[in-house]
Amino acid sequence: MALLPLFLALQETGTEPAAPKSSQASVSQTFVTAPRASRTATTSGMAQQVITAEELKATGERSLPRAIAKASGVFVQETNLGGGAPILRGLIGNQVLIVVDGVRLNDGATRGGPNQSLNGIDPTNVERVEIVRGPTGVLYGSDALGGTILIWTKSRAAAAREGLSDQDQRLRAVAGVDANTAVEGAREFGSLSYGFENDGVLLGGSFQDWQKLRSGDGDVENTGYHGQSWYGSWEHRLSDTGYLRLSAMRTRDFGIPRSDRMNVGFQQTQPSDAENFFTLQDRERYLLAWNEKSTGFSDDMQVRLSLREYNENRQIRSRGSSTRRLETDNVETGGIGADWRKAIGDTHLVTWGFDLDYDDVDSKRTNVNINTNVATSALGNFAPNSTYLYSGVFLRDEIYAFEAFDLTAGLRYSYFEFGFDDTTTGDDVDGDFDALTGSLQAARDLAEGVRVTATLAQAFRAPNLSELARSASFNGGTELANPNLDPEESLYQELALDMTREQWSWSLALYHNEISDVMGRRLVSDPTPGGPIGDETYIRENAGDLELFGLETRYRRKLGGPQSPYAIQTYLEYTYGKQYDDFVDTINGGKPFDDKPASKIPPLHGSLALMYEPAQPKGWFGWASASFHFATSQNKLSPADLGDPRIDPNGTNGWTRVDLDAGGPVGDPSSGTTWNLGLHNLFDEDYRVHGSGIDAQGLGLVFGVQMSL
Repeated sequence: MALLPLFLALQETGTEPAAPKSSQASVSQTFVTAPRASRTATTSGMAQQVITAEELKATGERSLPRAIAKASGVFVQETNLGGGAPILRGLIGNQVLIVVDGVRLNDGATRGGPNQSLNGIDPTNVERVEIVRGPTGVLYGSDALGGTILIWTKSRAAAAREGLSDQDQRLRAVAGVDANTAVEGAREFGSLSYGFENDGVLLGGSFQDWQKLRSGDGDVENTGYHGQSWYGSWEHRLSDTGYLRLSAMRTRDFGIPRSDRMNVGFQQTQPSDAENFFTLQDRERYLLAWNEKSTGFSDDMQVRLSLREYNENRQIRSRGSSTRRLETDNVETGGIGADWRKAIGDTHLVTWGFDLDYDDVDSKRTNVNINTNVATSALGNFAPNSTYLYSGVFLRDEIYAFEAFDLTAGLRYSYFEFGFDDTTTGDDVDGDFDALTGSLQAARDLAEGVRVTATLAQAFRAPNLSELARSASFNGGTELANPNLDPEESLYQELALDMTREQWSWSLALYHNEISDVMGRRLVSDPTPGGPIGDETYIRENAGDLELFGLETRYRRKLGGPQSPYAIQTYLEYTYGKQYDDFVDTINGGKPFDDKPASKIPPLHGSLALMYEPAQPKGWFGWASASFHFATSQNKLSPADLGDPRIDPNGTNGWTRVDLDAGGPVGDPSSGTTWNLGLHNLFDEDYRVHGSGIDAQGLGLVFGVQMSL
């Protein structure tokens, strides 16, 4: 209940809470956010976790998915070195929503299951990441069944908006490198920024080159790739209460091998494909955002206009085939969205807004005979003229009218349209979906420093073009699109407990999620039953229901007193999932997918870290940590897992890993020049993260330096 007076005070001063920063190396001076992303009084400690740029860099990890995993405990699956799919509350792929600067990264062509979306964001451009566990369907619409990852990029604020002195209106230059011996590679990065009186400009970029991965068992073939990233941000102060921000981002990754298809997997004597590369993954994003406070109509507002384009090129040749497939998918997206927030009296804080995005997908394919070099055109993966529109309006009310309880209630209406050309009949195919979703949270203090939160939330995922209009290869065979799918719908319950004391804090969440009409696939043709995989035909279909139960907890304690530089932190998560399906096998009359374990569920996993974090650096030595990461074995496998060459049919073995990391300033702590050094997988453990297509990296030395002028 104390958050509403704080919010009102912030509106009076026209300021925002300052972003934590350890030095001038942090470019942004404030948290730039969208009103809908604000933390409510009913947000539990486990539900929303903020990771700063400094914390991401301190992990020493080479990619954003891996840095998020180490800093937050989120379980991340890697099909290849260029991947990294987070699993939130037992869900993965397009059942987890990724949002960048208030704009969704998921589009109408986002693949189900593990995908590479998160790895396409350069970690050197990121100011902070917020992990929102549990559905956020009211705020963000489709895809947010398991949770949402909010990513906020760096900017240089106008000096006048920050109240900076003349000497702070100066050029800042940052340059650095992050290296990792386990992949014999590095990322070089740099940026220039200047804070004018009413404008702030930031330009940056990076190059990355990762070679062959070395696991605890030796080199892993077909793993290396390289890429580049460019980023720009311009902010213009309109008034004491408003500003415009224009940002542009482009990342290009080249030659990413599909390692699980080109290396021998479980139950295989030879790889599935002779060639399987993402020869290009090219992402462009442009965003114009207008932030304004105290408009009269609202206390806080943001309006967003966005343009996005994603171009993916693939080179695929099945083992034993003379045909090389050159495939291209291009997705162009235009979007508009807005949020408003207003305090009504002393008892209500209302947030409302809308989103509208439109995708246009173009797909091409060329078949090349490698013996004759003759090229012929063929149909692309997506049907011609594929389009997808997704839109929605929402309302959230934080209610402070009840003496003992804080309440947050929300409601959203979403509408979707799709269309494409049927390549068989030549007819136009179109359809639409809509959904009304609600949520309710209640929180109260049981005692000083003890708070309990209960959540009841609906969420949904509308079928996208990847399922409605995409016919492509799957598991060596063919997967057919289905324009007659229904949305997935979920009902989620959570009970959370937060305890805070002077020296320690503890958060615990128990959750249950029921998802109906889960989209999967059915086998419709198998010319050689029981024979080798590769000639089967599947079709997309609503394949039953899913039920998930889980527990997540985090504990942090200062050792030796509240001002001690020593602390321990631990994280633990366990998820149990079951799938239910009435499909009857016509051969034996059984139900092969009913009452079976859900697919790709992480095992019990967690971490324990001992940290040294003095209030002031000791010379060049600023911090150190020793972290222990583990996962138990996972032998609860779904029928889909049993046929996945990435997963051992006998189950994935448990594993442990120990990392040592340290870092600090170089010279004057205010200079912004820093170093970090780490030994990862100290005992060279040979293991594989459950569901991944490659083994984990072995013993590796990581080193980073960042110079700021």
